[in-house]
Amino acid sequence: MAAADDLINKGFIVNRQSDERGRTFIVTGPHRSGTSLVASILWQSGLFIGSEVNDIVFEDEAITRVLASRDLVALRHTIAERNARHPRWGFKIPMLCRALDVGQLTMFDRPRLIVAFRDPVAMAVRTSISEFQDPMRVLHDVASDQTAMMAFVHQIPCPNLLLSYEKALIFSEDFVDSTMQFCDIPRNPALHARLIGLIELNRQRYLAGARRRYEGVIEGVRGEHLYGWCRLTQSNEPVRLDVLVDDRAVSHPMADTFRQDLPDAGIGKGSHGFFVRLETLQARPDSVIRVKVTHYGIELDNSGTRLCDFASSA
Repeated sequence: MAAADDLINKGFIVNRQSDERGRTFIVTGPHRSGTSLVASILWQSGLFIGSEVNDIVFEDEAITRVLASRDLVALRHTIAERNARHPRWGFKIPMLCRALDVGQLTMFDRPRLIVAFRDPVAMAVRTSISEFQDPMRVLHDVASDQTAMMAFVHQIPCPNLLLSYEKALIFSEDFVDSTMQFCDIPRNPALHARLIGLIELNRQRYLAGARRRYEGVIEGVRGEHLYGWCRLTQSNEPVRLDVLVDDRAVSHPMADTFRQDLPDAGIGKGSHGFFVRLETLQARPDSVIRVKVTHYGIELDNSGTRLCDFASSA
């Protein structure tokens, strides 16, 4: 029986093992590969993983901002501050290879990486559902991300643990054991049981919180323009819109104009406004105006309102 057990694939690889105890634990991997699950394990085990942790995806917004800025002086300051406050700490950031070069890992004290991987088709479908993207295009991006991540892993000199998300769901106890052992987390029965309980397929709170959505509104008429705003949450990419007059498409503007009132109101970075000249609409006062997100048919608030009602409220 023992020999047969040795043949079971439990989906983890310990690469570049070391007897030295780790201090900084970095969770990474392609987007939607299971990094949130791994980070939740560290968080629940009591390891400090950030000062501004989003408890849906367990990503520290403070260190993410520093890494996104590529300000190495600020990063060194953050590392020194956390080293002074915490004997052991960590953080999660998908695609670490896009934020740091391999040589820059030396800025961290005794780093250890936990790298999550997942079936690329599953990642592509999850992204297409959550972010309104074409699954085949996303699959190409996922394959590129996995290739880049593996090239990064091949170069890093510090110990790293490679994990399979699919196998973690099947062999949850082994997944928790391997993570705890790699991170030198003292094991006790109550903690072990709690960590296993975190492993849940299609966790509803994650699905709801990680999903992007289109939001926006036709605000009215200003001067010679119909105007409003639209954005995809958690994204700064401009949104293409279809403007319809009495169900007839007449214009396809981009919602990409900066308006200071939008960030002031907490709406993205501000470059989400759109303006359409009234003469382009060729509409009667009682014509019904609709604005939809191109390809998806998602209508903005106030879509379906008569032009004269917009004008009278301006």
